[in-house]
Amino acid sequence: MDYQIALSPELGLSTADFVAAWNQAPEFRAVAEARVSESSGAQYDPALLVGAVALLGGVALNVASNAIYDLIKQVLAKRGVRQRTEIMQFDQPDGSRLLVVKIVEE
Repeated sequence: MDYQIALSPELGLSTADFVAAWNQAPEFRAVAEARVSESSGAQYDPALLVGAVALLGGVALNVASNAIYDLIKQVLAKRGVRQRTEIMQFDQPDGSRLLVVKIVEE
């Protein structure tokens, strides 16, 4: 299973930085390998998905979405994102999942 991850610009973290941080941690790479992918197939808000998205490829079916969410939040914390975030999931027609990560306004 593949997950596309769209990072809101308000996070201040580029897709390439997210991918590098994910792949540097052996515990994250054990779950999936991240790479930068064009966002042309993603369906959400075109204004948000300008450019590229991170793609987590080959995630095992037995890995729960909540575990992926926790790993994403750990990567954000390692890269200095301290604000509270939310992750919204959108199932795509091709079977992949689009995860949109944004800061929660309090």
